Amino acid sequence: MRLTTKQKQILTVIYKGQGESGNRVDVDLSNLIASLPYETTRDSMQFSIRALIKKGLISKNELELREERFHVTYKLSPLGIEVVKKFGLENK
Repeated sequence: MRLTTKQKQILTVIYKGQGESGNRVDVDLSNLIASLPYETTRDSMQFSIRALIKKGLISKNELELREERFHVTYKLSPLGIEVVKKFGLENK
């Protein structure tokens, strides 16, 4: 599976948020943008997320209430976890 460097970085951030033990801290769009090593817009990030969802690597969780607002959070699919480990991204 071909992934861009930025897609790999997004997967890494979501993976680290989930934690290997399953003690997840779900990552929302704002967390994701703030945690990436490059600057991006919300629109650009949503485009990247849609591409990763289409590849079956991540999925959306149900809406979660945070700071009096509902947020969509993201998690890796089993395939996404496998890809993170295959590329060695869990150690970055």
